[in-house]
Amino acid sequence: MNSALYINLFSATVGIVMGVLLLSGIVLPGVELNTRLVLGLIFFAYGFYRYLQVYNKRKVLKRQEKIDKIKQAQEDIIRKQKV
Repeated sequence: MNSALYINLFSATVGIVMGVLLLSGIVLPGVELNTRLVLGLIFFAYGFYRYLQVYNKRKVLKRQEKIDKIKQAQEDIIRKQKV
């Protein structure tokens, strides 16, 4: 896994945690309830969106690795048949 996926996973985690903290009122307890809820939902949604992006990217990378292995195996079989 490359560093970009780690950064995206970290930002997703921070977004979700910040959203939960805002929604629960632990962070910014003096701010109006509606404002805190909106900010909490935005942070939570952003974190969840980032997590979905990381999940989809990992799924695509795994699928590409499988395709590369299959192509390599096909090339090996073809090379063995020619010899």
